[in-house]
Amino acid sequence: MSWHASFHLHLREIAMTVAISFWVAQIIGNSMGTIVALCLLCHPWACLPAGIFLLLQLAVVALPVGEAPYIVERCIHFAVQSAMAYFSCKVTVEDAEAFKPGQAYVVGMEPHSALPVAMPMVFSDHCDQLPEGLRGIKLLAHTAALYMPATRHFWWWLGVRPIDKANIHKLLEAKNSVVLVPGGNTECRMMKHGQETLYLRKRLGFVRLAMNHGAPLVPAFAFGQTDTYSWVRPGPPYVPQRVVDFFRRVLGFVPLIMWGVWFSAVPYKVPMHVVIGRPLQTPQMDNPCDKDVQHYLDLYITAMEKLCDKYKHETGHTDMQFQIV
Repeated sequence: MSWHASFHLHLREIAMTVAISFWVAQIIGNSMGTIVALCLLCHPWACLPAGIFLLLQLAVVALPVGEAPYIVERCIHFAVQSAMAYFSCKVTVEDAEAFKPGQAYVVGMEPHSALPVAMPMVFSDHCDQLPEGLRGIKLLAHTAALYMPATRHFWWWLGVRPIDKANIHKLLEAKNSVVLVPGGNTECRMMKHGQETLYLRKRLGFVRLAMNHGAPLVPAFAFGQTDTYSWVRPGPPYVPQRVVDFFRRVLGFVPLIMWGVWFSAVPYKVPMHVVIGRPLQTPQMDNPCDKDVQHYLDLYITAMEKLCDKYKHETGHTDMQFQIV
């Protein structure tokens, strides 16, 4: 390889790393910055700069979102494509023909992991491996993620929307498919090293919303996502539980100390394989009883179990252990 080709190859690698770092560092940086600023408000010598920092955050959040400028759209496209290449990400759709344009679907993707980096990467219009019937899908995330400066605009332009009931009804009524992590932040409290823990058995809400609109449920699993970051969950005996609970209430998610390459925000370069299962048809019911909702939740859980068992060998995760709680 000539020095010219080698130079361009290294330049592209650097650009990809920068793009991925910007993508994930927003959340980590904003979260850690907010935590530090809130802690410093208690100290007389630091309360002023901490207060200014928090006020600046609020000011940036107040800026209107609007449409993404062309240059930003191209940057987002490059970031998504860079992430797909960085993780050597593959997407397997069990039955692409089953996804019909104009039909709204509710995709439940697991696991949450320290950070569900696969969801905005794969379920984006910038991903060319998504079936036509899921184009235009909206990604649902905790409202707190959309009230962070920079993160708010970037994620909105990427297709992220608040995960609240009224908003989900509005999207499904407009025949927009949605993707969410049913286990949510609760899974972060249950995560164990060397094991996938899926918090699903009490998650009736997303099933009920799907049934309200007759939207098929779709199981999806991101193999390899858990290995993208190392993490430590603060808690007793080193951090009082009341402190952890306070930040969880303020931030809207479980505080984690997480890091990637060289203790940075750059995730580890590990292969990732996202499998999207077949749609599970649900009846349209305005007020389904708990028994009916439980029935379709059980169908979704069974489909998720089969998906994991079937593809863990193909994706190189033969020894993967997972627990559904």
